[in-house]
Amino acid sequence: MLERLLERTALFSRRRYRRVFLVVGLLLLLSIAAASRLRLDTEILNLLPADDPVVMQFRETLEQFGSLDVLLMVVRIPESSVLTPYLDFVDLLGPRIEALPEMEYIDYRIGTVDELVEEFFPNAFLFLDEEGLDQVAGRLTEEAVAARALELRSNLRTPQSVALADLLRLDPMGISDVFVDQLTSTSGDLKVDWSSGYVLSKNKQMLLMVGKPTEPAQEVEFGRRLAAAVTGVVNETLSEWNDIAAAEGDTALAPPVVELGGTYVTALEDAGTLVKDVVTNAVTSMIGVLVLFTIAFRRIGLVLYAFIPLTCGLVLSFGFAGMTVGVLNAATSGFAALLVGLGIDFVIVSYGRYVEERNRGARLSTALRQMSGSSGRAVITGGITTAATFMAFTITKFTGLRQLGFLIAVGIVFCMLSVLVVLPALLAWREDRKKGGLRAMLQRLPGFKASSEPEHLRPRLHLQSFGSHHLIRWSYRHPMPVLVLGALLTMGSLVLATQIEFVDSIRSMRPEGNKGMMLQDEVADQFGSGFDYMMLVVTGDDEEAVLERTALVSAAARELVADGTLNGIASIGDIVPAPSRQRLALSWLEQNAGLLQRDQLLPRFETAALAAGLNPAAFGKGFDLLETAASVTEPVRLSTLEARDETRRLLQRYVREKDGTWRSVVFLYPPPLIWKREAPPAVVELADRMGPDVMLSGVNTVSERLRGQVKNDAIVAAIVGAVVVALLLFLDYRRVVDTLLSLAPLCVGIVWMLGGMRLLGVNMNFFNVFVTTMVIGIGVDYGVHMIHRYREQAGRADLLDGLTETGKAIVLAALSTSVGFGSMSLSRYPGLRSMGLVAIMGAVSTALVAITLLPAFLALVDRRRGGIASDSERTESHQVASS
Repeated sequence: MLERLLERTALFSRRRYRRVFLVVGLLLLLSIAAASRLRLDTEILNLLPADDPVVMQFRETLEQFGSLDVLLMVVRIPESSVLTPYLDFVDLLGPRIEALPEMEYIDYRIGTVDELVEEFFPNAFLFLDEEGLDQVAGRLTEEAVAARALELRSNLRTPQSVALADLLRLDPMGISDVFVDQLTSTSGDLKVDWSSGYVLSKNKQMLLMVGKPTEPAQEVEFGRRLAAAVTGVVNETLSEWNDIAAAEGDTALAPPVVELGGTYVTALEDAGTLVKDVVTNAVTSMIGVLVLFTIAFRRIGLVLYAFIPLTCGLVLSFGFAGMTVGVLNAATSGFAALLVGLGIDFVIVSYGRYVEERNRGARLSTALRQMSGSSGRAVITGGITTAATFMAFTITKFTGLRQLGFLIAVGIVFCMLSVLVVLPALLAWREDRKKGGLRAMLQRLPGFKASSEPEHLRPRLHLQSFGSHHLIRWSYRHPMPVLVLGALLTMGSLVLATQIEFVDSIRSMRPEGNKGMMLQDEVADQFGSGFDYMMLVVTGDDEEAVLERTALVSAAARELVADGTLNGIASIGDIVPAPSRQRLALSWLEQNAGLLQRDQLLPRFETAALAAGLNPAAFGKGFDLLETAASVTEPVRLSTLEARDETRRLLQRYVREKDGTWRSVVFLYPPPLIWKREAPPAVVELADRMGPDVMLSGVNTVSERLRGQVKNDAIVAAIVGAVVVALLLFLDYRRVVDTLLSLAPLCVGIVWMLGGMRLLGVNMNFFNVFVTTMVIGIGVDYGVHMIHRYREQAGRADLLDGLTETGKAIVLAALSTSVGFGSMSLSRYPGLRSMGLVAIMGAVSTALVAITLLPAFLALVDRRRGGIASDSERTESHQVASS
């Protein structure tokens, strides 16, 4: 039934090829219009399971606390240069960038220590615990005041006195020494030169500006506008450098170099890479296969005609992608190259059978019927099984791989249908056009046979074997050595396969050489681990509850800093003390009011200062601040600090309220490069100990979670794909033995592929772990075509000839698949590159098994049936000559 339908389709395409061309042309135009709607998604997080609680927590935390998307601006300062003009440049540049409509705000100043003291001192006592308050009381005794005056005199006579003078005048009693560590810890483990008041590296050669744009980094068009606007402001400010330098009296100063980085630049770089990869993968794979076709068939014209159906399938697939998923991402950007590598098999097998029939003397219609009937059934079986294995990807929770499997499955069907419909029409049009009326007249004569055509009218067709005919015949004639060698290779590959490691770094999915990521890495190296952190998310019913809970979590986390598990932490407690601590401090202030009264403390200090040779009047502002701090009667609330833009931004980094639920985040900064794959066990234990209202999140926790999930999904997808393929083959063959024989090259080839991965040092990752399922779709076709040909010619003297001809097509298909996937191995995305390499190894391995071990096994079966092999060998000399 199926073969008759396929034959009728071929004959319709042969007689009505103009209608076929018209309908296909209209479909292609519609597909191109639909494909134009495709947009790019460069966010790696969008490839991960959208409904996984760990991923959801990580994404929500980043988005809620504004840590996901930042624009980094690095101002490079020449070595040994005077800082002042460069700081003036930044003071001029910062407000201009912040004024851009694309920018919400920009931070580049942290304030000097004396500025921080002046800002925080009025609430200084509220930050102190009981031990800290006792230390303050100890500093206010008559003996301590006298000792402090002598210490001030000593400090003001040191070389550092210029930098310390302002701080000492603001805090003559040294109260800030008790809490200054808490003030500086608000930047976590960020290493900066605090004396400058800017985010300046300690070597004074890099000044950091961190901007928060108004839209997410995934909006690529917005990112382009943002980069252009910021670059314009930077260039405008640089044009004024001579005036800035002249104001400092040194016009010879080299101008600063400003570079952009962070997630917005990373997204732009990824988008450019994505476009290049889509185009490069498609073009290089098409050109590579075209060259291979030219070598194999020795006629460029025929190759182009045979290649048009594949192009039709690709265009239809892009149109379908535009109408359904609507986006291309790091996973799906390579689906065009995958389709070239997979769909070319249909062209090769079909066109190879056409060449074989025409070389035997069959007329055009007969050759098309054989091509679409006998070989067409194998094409449909191979296409459906390949599509089914890729549809197995849809069971995974990984969005990127699920979309990739869906698009390739549908694309395979489009390519298969294009070959079955368009290829016969093209071949008919070519012969009618080339030979003109004479051939058409001859073919309409009753009893006409192709062999009766004049020699000069017969098509000269050829299919290069690439040496496969020797390999197939040798394997068929010497089955035992081949099978023994195959068994040894398989056992060795099994041993090697157990040594393959799994690389679970999410970052490893990103393309190498991304300028945004490179600059971010440099910033992290210069300023510490401020961009490499974990997060403890604390939930509370109200402001007081979340602040109290955060204080407990922060105290426990500081114990991990003390034992070296963490380098540092940062939380809202560094800005707003817990209400219970504030109440304790307020009670202490009430009880010790006399100790802090100005009319008692100031005369005591004046006496000591005069005795030490100091001018007491210079410290008047410091006593004003102390008096303000001592008179505090109300606790500090978040609403109080939100009145200023600067403090509001700082608060939003640590605490947010949404729909009546309060959340706070405690940033944990681990030692660099140690806890990339998983969170420190002590941190996990801390989060568990704190209860259900404290959740741990971070890149390493996501990696750990996904590592197990991706392995499970890959195993399930492979099992589902294998079962579905086996069922489809059984429905086609109706025989268990033939089904198992078709699957044998696939199973053995996958083992060889894994062994080859270990030998070449290719590890598993989130991308190529699913290639095993992909190879099921690739490699099953080779066994299917060999067994279909064996069933068609079993018991006939020309069996070996038929297997040899099919083997030629299989080798060419495997080479074409390798060339198609080879373009992916050139991708800048490491995940796609590894997919290409592994798929090439899988295609080559399964094809090699199909043309060696499978013919060897079939030879043993034939010999047991009565020496079919020896009969077929008598035709060998004729076949070798014709090939």
